[in-house]
Amino acid sequence: MKRLLSLALITSFILATLPGLAMAWDLEGFENANKERGQWAWFTGQARTCDEEIPVPGAHTRAEWREMFTTAKDKLPCGGAGINPRVVQHIFLFLYEHAADSDDPMTQKPESCG
Repeated sequence: MKRLLSLALITSFILATLPGLAMAWDLEGFENANKERGQWAWFTGQARTCDEEIPVPGAHTRAEWREMFTTAKDKLPCGGAGINPRVVQHIFLFLYEHAADSDDPMTQKPESCG
């Protein structure tokens, strides 16, 4: 009985931590990404599967964006569900380059992005 209880507790712990681990995005090397592709993926690609408002990069600082993409994905539109893992680094570079504390903050959505 103790063995079964221990196994149940371990399984519960693993299942409780897996969603957070599965959602961890690797941002290493994001500096080499394509920010134009990231802009499209952030505003247009994500909007295809997420009906929440997509914030402009200047709505947050670089540190806030990094936190959202690494440990607080629930703060992203639709909890990050609309972001394709293949373009995460492109999106992050775009947001990083146009964050509120960057040299070129973007405070309005470009007209070309619908």
